[in-house]
This record gives sequence, C-alpha cells and structure tokens, in this order.
Amino acid sequence: MNLKKLLGGGIVGGISFFLLGWITYGILLKDYFPQQEGTENLTFIFLGSMCYGFLFGWIFQLNEGIGKCGSGIKAGFGIGLFSALYVNFFQGMNKPSLDIQMMVIDTLTMLIISALMGAIVAVVNGKLS
Repeated sequence: MNLKKLLGGGIVGGISFFLLGWITYGILLKDYFPQQEGTENLTFIFLGSMCYGFLFGWIFQLNEGIGKCGSGIKAGFGIGLFSALYVNFFQGMNKPSLDIQMMVIDTLTMLIISALMGAIVAVVNGKLS
C-alpha cells in the first residue's frame, strides 16, 4: 500500500468533495435541497466528505492504472453511481413515497461531483508516483 498516495489523494479528494458539494447542493441546487436553518452540522458533513475522499484515495492507490484524469473520471463516475443509488434507496426507506425526480437529480449531481473528484484524486496520485 502506498501511504503517500492514500493520504494525498484522500485529503485532496475529501476537501474537493466538500467544496464541490457546497457549490452544488448549497448554492446551485439550494431550491431543490432546502435545509432548515441550524439543522446542518458542517463538522459531520466535512468528516463524511473526508471519508469519501479516503475511499477514493484507497481504491485509486490499489489500482495503479488510475493515475490520469480520464481514468479518474471513469472510476469516479462508477463509484459515484453506486454510492448515490445506495444512499437514495436507503433514504427512501423512511419515506411514505419515493420522489423519483429528487432521486434522479441527487444521483446525477453525485455522479458529476464524484467524477470531478475522481479526476482530482487521479491527478494527485499521478503526481505522487
């Protein structure tokens, strides 16, 4: 295991995921995903983003072929797809009816963010090789 790639990719990936999520969910899609004031906990959002970044860092350093922007986008897209579907299906379990439109918007948003983060982590891993 290459600890330098894991740490570098994980930290940069986590911070980029946090910032990309803030831009997309907090600014661009604020009307689709409204939050009640004071209900969000940025510490937990940041920690969750760092965990997701380290997941990417770990997967990417295990697969030595993920060290370029294009391969990072593909891997990020795949990981993001299954992560988004997983989260949306489990969130839907506690709701009386599934809002398909919101699920599609959230899944597409997560795909874009994950693909961008995948590109960033791959470039960092490529530089650390």
